[in-house]
Amino acid sequence: MEKMKILAIDDNTVNLATLEQELKSKYEVIPMISGRRAIKYLYREQVDLILLDVDMPIMDGVETLKEIRTQENGVTVPVIFLTAKKDKATVLDGVKLGIMDYITKPFDPKDLHERIERVFKRMGVLPMEEEELYKRVMSILQDMRNDHIKQAIVKVEEVLNYQIEEEVSGRIRNVLSKLKQSDVEGAINMVERVVDYLDSKLAINKKTASLPIAESEIPVRILYAVEDLRNFKRVDAIKKLKDLQRYNIGHYVYNVVNQSIKLLEDYDDVSAEEQLQVLLNELKNGTAPTASGGEKKKEMPSADQIASVGYHSSINKERE
Repeated sequence: MEKMKILAIDDNTVNLATLEQELKSKYEVIPMISGRRAIKYLYREQVDLILLDVDMPIMDGVETLKEIRTQENGVTVPVIFLTAKKDKATVLDGVKLGIMDYITKPFDPKDLHERIERVFKRMGVLPMEEEELYKRVMSILQDMRNDHIKQAIVKVEEVLNYQIEEEVSGRIRNVLSKLKQSDVEGAINMVERVVDYLDSKLAINKKTASLPIAESEIPVRILYAVEDLRNFKRVDAIKKLKDLQRYNIGHYVYNVVNQSIKLLEDYDDVSAEEQLQVLLNELKNGTAPTASGGEKKKEMPSADQIASVGYHSSINKERE
């Protein structure tokens, strides 16, 4: 497979050498010392992406990009700005000219690779990983449940720009259609189906083994954490939730628990408890997907039940 071409434009030869050295294992890097030379190159050659330094003498990055956009080979090519300082006006100028991102120098090599890959994914050149797609779909679902419909539509349209399998993209297009027709309930139902599908795929492909747990045990442990919150035992609640994440609870429950932990780490006990209560209701109603192959779900215990000796002893026994 041919390497994708990246045109790197910078007036500093050291910066160009650093970029070439960092990227050459994955991409074909074409270094250019000035905007003028880059423009001449684009007259006859095509590239897959341009890394463009903003602060250059004679012809700076913005002027160079304006000229690039007038050429056949430069109209749609994705561009990432490289800048020594984050200047709001410069970034806005770049956005108007269609830049996909900007990186502040000196750059972190890992961040550089991640941003380039993100651009290629947005362009549909590289596929989006299932884990990332799952997180994005979960974010869309959260927005719709919170009645942030405009925000959800923007995220749906963005996801559809990525290279994703037809089983998912077809349903996401259906979600967009329903949202534009104000059928929010129908859109939520469709996204929940996508979440279930992705959750099952991630569970199958998961390489690291998690500890087994009965599905009836999951709400019990969450209720213990909620009880700690009500008693102002935030640290204890975090420990219980992190302990729960060691078990095979499914990606959906894992992510909700993870969001709750982050809220607690920010001392937002109220939002964390509200989120956990929603999850408990979903577990009770059977609408929250848990790990496949687990024990048949039983009726969720009440707060009084978990205080009984039976539930306490079952967890203590498992810990032993």
